[in-house]
Amino acid sequence: MRVRHRRYGGTPKTVLAGYIAERADEWVEAWLRDIQEESTTRHYRGYPDKEELKRDTATLYHYLALWLSTGEWDPRIDPHYERIGRDRRAAGFPLSEVISAILLAKRHLWNGIMAGPILSVALEMEASKAISLFYDKAIYHTIVGYEREGGES
Repeated sequence: MRVRHRRYGGTPKTVLAGYIAERADEWVEAWLRDIQEESTTRHYRGYPDKEELKRDTATLYHYLALWLSTGEWDPRIDPHYERIGRDRRAAGFPLSEVISAILLAKRHLWNGIMAGPILSVALEMEASKAISLFYDKAIYHTIVGYEREGGES
């Protein structure tokens, strides 16, 4: 079944991609506030380069929207998450906090989608499947980078 939306047009995935691209900046700002307050992301509070954190999370949303709109897994995605894993390990972050920060970004994404005007049953089903797959891969590659930085493999 093809579902179109007046504002974004297209299939459920392209509708979702447009919505993510439109709202990503506000979700990144909310995420940055949360990681500094959450007990599961304590090391992020003292991280000196907040702009880097914002760029990394904005890039996460960008790659998700790109993948949804094109159906192509961009070859820059895996190395991006591996770099995040390496960088956070080098900065002394526990792996649990790195993963928690990624999951908080996912939570902001879902909360934003659920609060938005674009959700239909078809879109919700597509979104759930696609977002889960994307974040599964992002977490995997973050762990790979984290382990490589620590000499594990």
